[in-house]
Amino acid sequence: MAGIAGWTDGQRDLSGEHAELARMVTGLRGRARDGGAAWTERRAALVQSTDPAWRGPTGPATVEQDGRTVVVAVCDGHLRDAAGLWDALGGRRDHGPRRPSDSEVIARAYLRWGSGLAERLEGLCAFAVWDARSGDLLLGRDRMGVRPLSWTRTGDGVVFASDVATLTAHSRVTPEADADALCALLTLMREDGRGALRGVHEVPPATVLRFAPDGTVRTHTYWTLEAHEHVLDADATAKEADRLLRASVSADIAGQDTAVLLSGGLDSSVLAGLVATGTRRRPVTATVSFAHTTSRIPDRPFIEDVVRFWDCDHEDVVVGTDEVRDPATLAEVLAAKDYPTPWGDKNVTPYLLSRSLSTHAQVALSGEAADTMFGGLYGDLDGIPEPTTFPWLEQARRFGVTHGIGTGLFDPALLRAIDVDGYLERVFRTALDRVPVLPDDSPGRRAVRQIDHLTVTRLLEQTMLHTERLAAAAGVQMRFPFADHALYSFMYNVPVAMKFSGGRTKSILRDLARGLVPPSVLERKKSTFPALYDDRYKADVTARLRALLDDSSAPVHAVTDLAAATRVAEDPRLLDRGGWLGRADVEMLLQLDAWLRRHQVRLRL
Repeated sequence: MAGIAGWTDGQRDLSGEHAELARMVTGLRGRARDGGAAWTERRAALVQSTDPAWRGPTGPATVEQDGRTVVVAVCDGHLRDAAGLWDALGGRRDHGPRRPSDSEVIARAYLRWGSGLAERLEGLCAFAVWDARSGDLLLGRDRMGVRPLSWTRTGDGVVFASDVATLTAHSRVTPEADADALCALLTLMREDGRGALRGVHEVPPATVLRFAPDGTVRTHTYWTLEAHEHVLDADATAKEADRLLRASVSADIAGQDTAVLLSGGLDSSVLAGLVATGTRRRPVTATVSFAHTTSRIPDRPFIEDVVRFWDCDHEDVVVGTDEVRDPATLAEVLAAKDYPTPWGDKNVTPYLLSRSLSTHAQVALSGEAADTMFGGLYGDLDGIPEPTTFPWLEQARRFGVTHGIGTGLFDPALLRAIDVDGYLERVFRTALDRVPVLPDDSPGRRAVRQIDHLTVTRLLEQTMLHTERLAAAAGVQMRFPFADHALYSFMYNVPVAMKFSGGRTKSILRDLARGLVPPSVLERKKSTFPALYDDRYKADVTARLRALLDDSSAPVHAVTDLAAATRVAEDPRLLDRGGWLGRADVEMLLQLDAWLRRHQVRLRL
């Protein structure tokens, strides 16, 4: 992992903005703890932090012609095809056999292909290119949108960064939250291309933005998911899915010591098996656990089966309650993410796992996104209805959570005033309109496509991206082999009957898993990520809620149902509503207040 940031301005001389650039370098340490370097001239400055695992050229990459810098590039992420592109671009001829940085590859690719360079990039990455000849700035993001990249206008220029904190720390940016921004924060749903702050935008996935000196912005979408008829039979389908998944895993582990986050479930166990067979080495695996969980099916026996099956070099990271509630750790976790979430200890445990793992592995594989790719989102084939809202929101409403998990202690009158319901409906309809379908799709086939596409474009933003940011802050580059765009393009068009063969969810993945995982894992029931169930942790959450209510300066008071929050503070049993949903309400209040303070956000409702 790394972090990138930059600033362009048509009027100011940026070459003397040393303090601003120093703040950018410091701000990016949340994604790469070894610091970074800056390149600057009068109209532009680019910053790139350092990946601890990288041993080659660091910082922004420059290309010179006739003694003058013409192109500068920075990159956050992992280019799977960097070596091949470097050779194709003549890099080996000019610079010998040394391994190039991804930023160097992108700089040279831009000189060859301009904005069309993105189509040739494989992997998860966000990048920026400054063209000193034209004064244009390019910002690009990977096809699945895993690597973060936000930007905002600053008069005659643009400020961009891998994380929102680096933007809000800029002296020419005023962090503000209006009604739509608050809706985005509370529901964890952002409109396409928009962040959760007024005037802050996100580079959409599979998109390159080109900012010209006259203020115009050209948008180039370089990849889209397409719907088409599936023509392969069941055997050929399984073979192609197997080939694509193996190719994705192989590309993500190429040339590096890589660990697998092992839960004992089918998805992560398959990754461990593919690493073992692909490298002919003992897989390095890691698991996080604690004594008290709400998981109905203990993961431990299945994890032990996988470890024995492949003789894994396994690390069991046991997290204690004191670690989860440590104020310094909570602050580090909040700083790792762009926006607050209600997950509480589920925020902290992945961070602590990655922090422990970072001492001996800087790259890890996660099994997230497998449910979406292989058909684990629908329980049966009979009468799958078209969604009328986001499927996970519909599930939350069955538990009495109207606007999503963590929203139970916000002022109902305020939620009506800012029209949270209308906001969610608008975001849902926009997302639904973008689902690729075929004219002759049956209602059930269309519904499956909608569920899959909504999950990839909206829910994975709350899960996969969440994991990526926490891992980066702990010093680990997280990769997601199941989120490969080629695998997604293929599996999206596989009929659901093939994904649900024999009455089994994810039947294609189960079939290709034979021989890769122990028999016990093949048919185990799915269990949720474990949550900490400990009275000391709940007591700490309650104490922090009381302190928040007693603090008249707390910015979150302006949006809180203080009477409802007081009832929870006086009766901690309410934390157990819905298992952990009551606790999530409190966690969201605490996180939002800390986030508003950290970024000094001004509420304009």
